Amino acid sequence: MDIRVLIPELFEKLSLIATAGLIGVLVPPLRNRLLGVGRPRDIWVAVVFGLLLSLWGSTMGFGWLGHHLNLRSVGIMIAGILGGARAGALTGFLAGLFFVTRVAPEAGLWLWALAASILDGWLAGRIAERREPWFVGWRALRTTSLIQLTSLTIVAVGIGVSGGNPAVAFPSLAAQLLGVAAGVTLWVNVARVVLAREEQAVALVAAQAAANELSLQALRSRLEPHFLFNALNTLRATIRTDPDRARSLVSDLADLYRYLLHHPRDASLLNEVEHACAYLAIERARLGEERLVVRTAVDDQVRDTRVPALLLQPIVENAVKHGITPKDGLGTITIRARDLGDFVRIEVEDESDGPTSHPPTRGSGLALATLRKRLEKQYNGKAALRLSPLERGTLVTVDLPKASEDIGEHT
Repeated sequence: MDIRVLIPELFEKLSLIATAGLIGVLVPPLRNRLLGVGRPRDIWVAVVFGLLLSLWGSTMGFGWLGHHLNLRSVGIMIAGILGGARAGALTGFLAGLFFVTRVAPEAGLWLWALAASILDGWLAGRIAERREPWFVGWRALRTTSLIQLTSLTIVAVGIGVSGGNPAVAFPSLAAQLLGVAAGVTLWVNVARVVLAREEQAVALVAAQAAANELSLQALRSRLEPHFLFNALNTLRATIRTDPDRARSLVSDLADLYRYLLHHPRDASLLNEVEHACAYLAIERARLGEERLVVRTAVDDQVRDTRVPALLLQPIVENAVKHGITPKDGLGTITIRARDLGDFVRIEVEDESDGPTSHPPTRGSGLALATLRKRLEKQYNGKAALRLSPLERGTLVTVDLPKASEDIGEHT
């Protein structure tokens, strides 16, 4: 066979075997072996997988210069890398037996070819068990070449003992060495890259979930210190003047913190509105009955819709801080929720009749910016949060998809 024809044909076969070998990344037991967390019974999956690749590599071979050039050792070494020395040796024995009885029985190299196959699998498994870094990066090419050099030396000796000329078969043996070494190296490195990318993706999702949880914890810690201090001061003043009202405020405060503790991820829309109202009830007592009115209008169809926990907290807090507190006179905060088909629309509107008596507090916008990012992650960009200035206040509109699977992906 012309060398110009041999090289493309060899690498075509090599590519097919290596590509098929990458299927192993998709098989859970083989993935576990690659990640070092496999169970003992997963070794048998590695043996079967490597054996199938070896049988295929044997049947794809062809005779050249007195030697049957084939790539069966690709599957044998993969079995050894995944399953260890005994798995590699067993695969090598079965693959070698198939080769000398079914593929090239006329070669007269039964013992030598069988010994070479067993040695390939045993050495690959032994090195993987004791020197795993030797199969990382370009070192894998050197390692597999040395393994093949050892086993093909046995084959060359067998050719000589059988009356052949090892020197004539040398180009064929060298081509097989390079083909097997390249195939195993390609498989090992591409498999590791695929697994590394998947691990990075999993780590990114975990980091996003952790960031969402940290945002929620930050909101809680932001609410707890100053708000609790102000609420207790309001209670102390109310106890002397209106004990009944004070008892009601204690109930609102208890409901507020109970909600914080027991809804770490999501809640029904009705619970969110009730939580916001408990917060506003305490703010109303602090500001004065004549300063704040709270109104709600929630459609029955959306009361049980699941929404992110503490969705309304930063919105109503901003409404009190920036829309009601700086102004004299009566202020109104209205919370509305209605069904828009595939979406739920939630609106929080603040308005005040009085003039501004205190310089408006300039916020950093961090609370709503954090909420917007949280919604974007949880709903894959399908949710929207908008602020609209009104003549006497501000309207905050939140549109959330109703599909239940959207909220679960990043929580």
